[in-house]
Amino acid sequence: MKAYKIIALALSMSIFSCNHNTEQETIAETDLIEITKAQFEAEGMEIGEPGVNEFAEMVHFTGTIIPAVTGQAQVSLPIPGMIKNIIVKPGQNINKGSLLFEVAGNEFVETQKDYAESYALLERLKSEFLRAKELYEQNITTEKDYLLAQSNYLGENARYNGLKIKLETMGLDVTKIETGEFYSSFFIKSPIRGFVAAIDAAIGQYVEPQQKIADIIDDQSYQLRLSFFEQNINKIEQGQRVVFFLGGNATDPYEASISSVGRTIMHESKSIEGFAEIKNKGNLVNNQFVEGDVYVTSDSALSVPETAVLYSENDSYLLALENETNEAYFFKPVKIETGRKTNNFVELLVQLPDEKVLIKGIYNVQIE
Repeated sequence: MKAYKIIALALSMSIFSCNHNTEQETIAETDLIEITKAQFEAEGMEIGEPGVNEFAEMVHFTGTIIPAVTGQAQVSLPIPGMIKNIIVKPGQNINKGSLLFEVAGNEFVETQKDYAESYALLERLKSEFLRAKELYEQNITTEKDYLLAQSNYLGENARYNGLKIKLETMGLDVTKIETGEFYSSFFIKSPIRGFVAAIDAAIGQYVEPQQKIADIIDDQSYQLRLSFFEQNINKIEQGQRVVFFLGGNATDPYEASISSVGRTIMHESKSIEGFAEIKNKGNLVNNQFVEGDVYVTSDSALSVPETAVLYSENDSYLLALENETNEAYFFKPVKIETGRKTNNFVELLVQLPDEKVLIKGIYNVQIE
């Protein structure tokens, strides 16, 4: 690596008269750092000016990517049945209402039979009830007979409606079943859009209603679940900006904003959970680990890139452009006071004169 040292540069100007008499005027001698333009280009150096950048107090967090409560669904059967066909694959994108499974079984046939019988019986019981009501109002029959007819009708009506709702939930046309035209199988449909996260069934498997046979996750509902240490909870508020990274890849940040903050400390981790709405949900994976920062306060300050600061013992310097020739640049070390650091910028605590400084490639320069 090349090291550039301070040189004592005596700038002079010679004025020649027509009779070759020479008068020399010497400018005050100053310690400057000379960097040839060839060296400047080879080292990829750059010249710029201090600017105003955002500085923020941040709270660090770790967290995971999870779907919203309404963005995940567990699929099961409305009645016991056998898996006749599996229509989707794990990881497949689907829409709300997409077919997932085809189901058959004796219970399904029996449910249709019970509904058809209930429909036929209900018509007769309704007629008997209306007749008994008319006779009771004419004091021809007893109250006991009237109440019995009413009870039989209302009881069967409840059974009929329950079976009807169950069959309609399966997507079946009950008017066909009422005439004795039964279905041999029915389909399970997705209740939400998203992708198939898991399938927990096999063709030919007998499944009870309480068994989960698939998980569906809406990747457009992803949110950020964050964990904070309890000493930071009073700093976190709804709407604050969040910047996070996946797998430690700080070169590709994601943006979010705090949507809610918990009020319960978890015993094991001694941390508090919060949630953030993600602005760009592309390329995210369910349960993916992330880490990042919440911007709790923010202001602007004069600053320079970290690559512009030259450190010597306990002091910090900038190299201000003092002079330029056809062959070289000449820089003057300017002692500075620095403050906060964020996003690769260093805050300047003292206002500098308007001048250009070396902002890149300074790592090879040494002050002797």
